[in-house]
Amino acid sequence: MKKKLFFLITTFFCNTLFSNIPLEIAIKNAIKMDVNYRNQIIDEKSSQIKKRNAQMKKLFSINSNISYIFKSEKMKIEFPGAIMYAGSKNNYDINLSLQQPIFSGNILSNLATLEEINLAIEKNKTLLKKIDIVFNVKSTYFKYILLLNKKKSLNYLIKNLNLHYRKIKNLYKEELVKKTDLLETERKIEELYINLEDLNSMITNESITFKKLCKMNINEIDKNYNENIRDYKSAFTEFKKSHPILKTIDEKIILLSYKGKIIKGEYLPQISGFAEIHYGKPGIDFFRNEWGSYFQAGVNVNLKIFNWNKQKRDLNIIKYSNQKIINEKEDFIFEGEKLLKQLYATKASIENKINILNKLIKISNEDTKLKKSLYEEQQISNIDYLESITKKERYISMKNEMKTHYELAELNINKVIGKYTEEL
Repeated sequence: MKKKLFFLITTFFCNTLFSNIPLEIAIKNAIKMDVNYRNQIIDEKSSQIKKRNAQMKKLFSINSNISYIFKSEKMKIEFPGAIMYAGSKNNYDINLSLQQPIFSGNILSNLATLEEINLAIEKNKTLLKKIDIVFNVKSTYFKYILLLNKKKSLNYLIKNLNLHYRKIKNLYKEELVKKTDLLETERKIEELYINLEDLNSMITNESITFKKLCKMNINEIDKNYNENIRDYKSAFTEFKKSHPILKTIDEKIILLSYKGKIIKGEYLPQISGFAEIHYGKPGIDFFRNEWGSYFQAGVNVNLKIFNWNKQKRDLNIIKYSNQKIINEKEDFIFEGEKLLKQLYATKASIENKINILNKLIKISNEDTKLKKSLYEEQQISNIDYLESITKKERYISMKNEMKTHYELAELNINKVIGKYTEEL
């Protein structure tokens, strides 16, 4: 007996523990599993490497080179009464060189800044992936809750109708009601069982979708999760301030300004220093034609003089690209504002509908009680009584449905804002 009691307590504890897993854990799993998110993380890491490479371009580099050159003739030097040959037909050179940028018109610094901006853009893309994953998991969760509530209401209605059916079946045996009352009730119950099958199918589909997203069973997830949102004014301010797409657009505008600086820098002197150690044959002395080593150092200066006003054309391309991005930003803000207004209007409408449904449920409760008495007194038909029971449960189901739609509206508001769950 004690063992059996222990087993029952353990089973109850395990069922309770594993049927109340926070939704946030499922979201974390979904983020880890998502292929697109993992690929985006790879892109972000690649961008970090590119940023580091750009920063390193300002530092010196060391290179080596080995070369062999064959010349068909030697250098001939004629003196009065004599001829001297210099150099060699076979020329060998081994060198080690160091190069250091000295001045690039800030091109190298701006290139490093460009890669830093590109990294920020990749991080915004990563955040967008997270927001999409969170939305998919939560929307599946709320749809599942919606279907569960519908099923619960439907089961309750079927239960009530079955009780009514058993009651009138006994009355029919005593010839106190007509057979049509019995058939009407039975037909209504069977129709509800068809609806129940449809709901079970939809619940299964949502469960499969949830499992695919996060490798967890949705029936083990806590059913009391709620979204949190602010008022419209705060939401719109947050949208403009922190939405990843708007932040990306701002980064692209800054990126274009640095591209313009790079174009201007290309028309400034490009100065670099070098130092080289050579070992070859012939060495620095062409007349001796022997292996020898020597050192040389210097400065290279490169300056663009004329290229048919290409700089102006390139800067105009930057200007037009910048205006295009600004237009996209204005359009995105306009669409975001419109969506937020629509969603907050939907939210307010749902709140009003829930209040109305509360009143209708209260009225239906009284109506059902009244019609039950009238039916028992044979003052109304069975179908009228069945309609009153169905209507009451329909209102309860609609109320639960509205509550879930309210959560979905808040979820969509958070997605439009570009809000990432604070819990993660």
